[in-house]
Amino acid sequence: MSKAQFLSVKVGDIMTKNVVCIDAGITALEVAKLIAKHEVEGFPVSERGRLVGIVTGWDLLTKVMSKGLNPKEVKVKKFMTPSPITCSPDDTALEVAKLMVKHGIKRIPVVKNGEIVGFLTSYDITMYRRILDYSDFGH
Repeated sequence: MSKAQFLSVKVGDIMTKNVVCIDAGITALEVAKLIAKHEVEGFPVSERGRLVGIVTGWDLLTKVMSKGLNPKEVKVKKFMTPSPITCSPDDTALEVAKLMVKHGIKRIPVVKNGEIVGFLTSYDITMYRRILDYSDFGH
């Protein structure tokens, strides 16, 4: 893999673009069902198209289930992580990877003009590196 390729790739080129956002007013049970349906670890949370938080399966376990709260009653707004760290589609993958390591996070909503345009995970970055590695194989 060319180091220059990895250093210069933009988030917008490797992010997941068709992001499922959830509303802050749905219940923990609905979130659990969506996590299972979409086979993801979490979702950006929005209100009127604007990012207000992020929620993960870990949040469900540690902030709802382990406390004995009723997942049919607890709303996302009560257990989501508010004001999550975000990035821009114009940021480089390397910049965002460093941000992930610094803050100990695996996923970052991608925001442009205040609206969610994608989602970038550490897995996305790893897969991009592997693709570049294989494309250089034998050269």
